[in-house]
Amino acid sequence: MQTSGKVALITGGSRGLGKNAALRMARKGIDVIITYNNRKEDADAVVAAIKNTGRAAVALQLNTSVVKSFDAFSQQLVVALKENWNRDTFDFLVNNAGTEYAAPIATTAEEQFDILCNVHFKGVFSYTKTIAHAGL
Repeated sequence: MQTSGKVALITGGSRGLGKNAALRMARKGIDVIITYNNRKEDADAVVAAIKNTGRAAVALQLNTSVVKSFDAFSQQLVVALKENWNRDTFDFLVNNAGTEYAAPIATTAEEQFDILCNVHFKGVFSYTKTIAHAGL
């Protein structure tokens, strides 16, 4: 597969599996946009590591449990694509963002369960739908 000139968007790309995916893609010649929720310093470190491979990278903040923020995020994404790659689309989407509650079901509050569902199901569906409608 031709990877030169390709750009990937990886949600939750600042840590764990998302970080590993971002670095692997960069080593394959793909530029990367990662998202992070609240650990900007982790995201900045991943961006620096990607740039050390010779690829371009950007980190944008996104809380995938807040569906109503997706339109505004997509506008930030368009700006980042224009400013960094002079384009308005990306090539690969990796819906990786996640969260966990390490608690027994009996002690998990409904609000915690709602966040899990929003991040892992509703957020993935809604964000993918948002970017598809935006033509990204």
